[in-house]
Amino acid sequence: MKDILLNFASQLKDASITHQQLEVPQITSLSNIVICGMGGSAISGDLLAGYLQDEINVPIIVNRGYELPHFVDKNSLIFISSYSGNTEETLSAYNEAIRRTKNIICITSGGKLEALNPRYIFRIPQGYQPRCAIGWLFVPMIIALNKLDIIENKKAELEETISLISAMSNEFGLNKSTPYKLAEKLVGKLPIIYSDTRFISVAKRWVAQINENSKQFAHYNVLPELNHNEIVGFGEPKIDTLLVILRDKSYHPRVSLRIELTKQLLISYTDIQEIESKGTSLLTRFFYLIYFGDWVSYWVAKIKNIDPTPVERINWLKEELSK
Repeated sequence: MKDILLNFASQLKDASITHQQLEVPQITSLSNIVICGMGGSAISGDLLAGYLQDEINVPIIVNRGYELPHFVDKNSLIFISSYSGNTEETLSAYNEAIRRTKNIICITSGGKLEALNPRYIFRIPQGYQPRCAIGWLFVPMIIALNKLDIIENKKAELEETISLISAMSNEFGLNKSTPYKLAEKLVGKLPIIYSDTRFISVAKRWVAQINENSKQFAHYNVLPELNHNEIVGFGEPKIDTLLVILRDKSYHPRVSLRIELTKQLLISYTDIQEIESKGTSLLTRFFYLIYFGDWVSYWVAKIKNIDPTPVERINWLKEELSK
């Protein structure tokens, strides 16, 4: 796990190079984009939706389940994202998708999905845990959308992201780093992650990584929505929590004000930590916060003296379902 984190910049770089020559379908009329996936294979779709919300003219939906939304038709673009290629929910969605549209791009390392011989497929390397392959799962989608002339070329933003992640890797990998210090505070507590709506994928990623790597329960929510409900219930029942607020310069000024007022409301119930994004481009700032959170989840596991890599409960559930 540590090697994967230390080499994450290389994963992003390799993903941006490997898929430049791959084919995409020809689409004359596009009505929506749907990313089908589960767990670590789906979070890249959430990231894509938040990243492109001000650039793209059609809705992007992440579909986590066996069935497709009713609106999917011949004018939909479907990304089938299954790292293993064996995710039963995603395979079910793929079998439904091929009856509705020809605009299907599969992203997988193999498995049953590759065996179905889809027309458009981005093959990614094997040997990762799905949650560790977010670069391989995300980058092909923005390359494909650029090839389809749906978005602009993201080469410069990718290069900035790779450069920043590379620069941070050695620092974050030290047990005196800021992620380590935050991890020390999270051990034995319920982590609560807040962001604005656009960065919901990052907050969700933090929680998923703490769940899987740290083997620890966590919760996320977004502003301004949480100001309309969650702040009323916060503090009951009395649980030892740590609130982590993710910050970015793109937040609406009223959201920034809400954060300050929310801190005043909640400081008597919980310790509060704030993490500010870094980078010029939105893509870089997204991945900086994701990378920071990935390291936090790793360090929590190390402090607890557990292996962050296995996910025994998920494997047990898959084995039972396979029977």
